[in-house]
Amino acid sequence: MQAAVFYGPQQELRLEEVELDAPCEHEVLVRTVASGVCYSDLHFVEGHYTIPAPAVLGHEAAGIVEAVGSAVMDVALGDRVIACLSVFCERCMSGEPFLC
Repeated sequence: MQAAVFYGPQQELRLEEVELDAPCEHEVLVRTVASGVCYSDLHFVEGHYTIPAPAVLGHEAAGIVEAVGSAVMDVALGDRVIACLSVFCERCMSGEPFLC
């Protein structure tokens, strides 16, 4: 798959071909159709936050499940999903994520 790879602060992201492993027991492989770029990503690029490089940034993705690990029970192949690595607060869990 292609990804914009981060190599360090103040450097341009490079569009490259990357290889992914099959999902482990509790993992899901999602073919990303769209991904938001938020200030967290910008902070890495500007050097305000640190992360080991190389890395693929982005944690606000939407896509289609392509593979699931053996212990995954909540989603199946072909499901359309969104991903966010944030912990959900009371507002999110009560159906008002826009107030988070």
